[in-house]
Amino acid sequence: MPSPPPTALHPTRDYITVDGIAYLETPPSYAEFLLHYLEPNLPVIIGPELTKHWRARQQWVHADTGKPNFDILREQLCTTPVLVPVADCQCRDFTDQKRSTMDMKEFLDEWETHSVANASSRTYLKDFHFVRTFPEYGAYETPEIFRDDWMNEYWTRRSDMDDDYRFVYCGGDGTFTPFHADVYRSYSWSANICGIKKWTLFPPDQEHLFRDRLNNTVYDIENVDSAQFPDFHRARRFTIYQQPGQTLFVPSGWWHQVQNIGDTISINHNWCNGSNLDLLLDSICSDLKEVEREIDHLKEIMEEGEWIETCQKLMLLNSGWDWSTVWHMCTTVRSRVKHQSTTTTTSSSPSPPQDVESTSELASFVTFLQDGEELPRKTPIFEPPLISQQPPLELTLRRIDAVLDFIRGQKSASWFLEQVKKIPLTNR
Repeated sequence: MPSPPPTALHPTRDYITVDGIAYLETPPSYAEFLLHYLEPNLPVIIGPELTKHWRARQQWVHADTGKPNFDILREQLCTTPVLVPVADCQCRDFTDQKRSTMDMKEFLDEWETHSVANASSRTYLKDFHFVRTFPEYGAYETPEIFRDDWMNEYWTRRSDMDDDYRFVYCGGDGTFTPFHADVYRSYSWSANICGIKKWTLFPPDQEHLFRDRLNNTVYDIENVDSAQFPDFHRARRFTIYQQPGQTLFVPSGWWHQVQNIGDTISINHNWCNGSNLDLLLDSICSDLKEVEREIDHLKEIMEEGEWIETCQKLMLLNSGWDWSTVWHMCTTVRSRVKHQSTTTTTSSSPSPPQDVESTSELASFVTFLQDGEELPRKTPIFEPPLISQQPPLELTLRRIDAVLDFIRGQKSASWFLEQVKKIPLTNR
């Protein structure tokens, strides 16, 4: 599986000269964010002004102490039993922490007990699909600079699952997330509702320093075996302390570890768009190469089609995506962008073109299919961005078309999509 070729549709990204992480007291315009951070793939911290109007910031925190308002959280979120995902920060499970579920009220009670005693915690509520669980609550609004979010636009419209990439994290002092790069090499944004987060971020193109001879990666940067990872100390990194109300943009492919200092609540999205589409494509190619390498000993005893399909199944199992995921996301967004382009061209509205809304016919699926059965969708649709909240539409279409053409040109990818997934790969 060849790697995608370099493309002139994305800027050259320079990480060597990065000497720190910018802080913006005032939220940038979308054009400023696109030019200085999104396209060059550089992190930035944005001051509390961006989130000050959120319900979560106004109600979930005691104004006098800055600590979580446990009574309000129980009163508003525990009226019925809710299971939440938690991690045990003192129990490693391969490359992650041991995961389980817990009743939300029990979690809040345990957390408050540790908080009152000023004791560290080990239980971390993380990757909690808050919007899906409380669709009418309205804890926050996605900032305009983060609205061009293809992952949530597509995942909340999928007909085969009810899912999204919108999360809440809650944890006491000492809870942490181990060293990693985000799923699909997506972006993330993380807004602190309360507490302080210590982020250690590593610019891309240093992965060889994080891996041992068997391709294992560092788990905890605070406890690195120098014999196993002799070059890790050479990796460039930046450490920041994210204060309450601040929002951090984490670019694509920046490895990081996060530790909570004090009682901490944050709201996070994973997301992607045309600005990092080349990095996502490179990531799926890398994932596929890894799968092919791992089961190369089976290739000679399989038919070609069986081999291709097996590699895709394993990639979906291990990495959460296959070629059909990328294809469907790109074609979904392409349809919307084409509609916006047409609307902009034909609209007789006195409003300027950048204020034209996206198409209503791309609105929600009311159901999704599971084992052939139609079930009600719980996850609210993530509305697409306005034209003013994304790059030039022509550039986005060219970037999408370059990826679709690349997939069409790969024998194994096109065979899998046409023969297994029954997707017609018609030219545009």
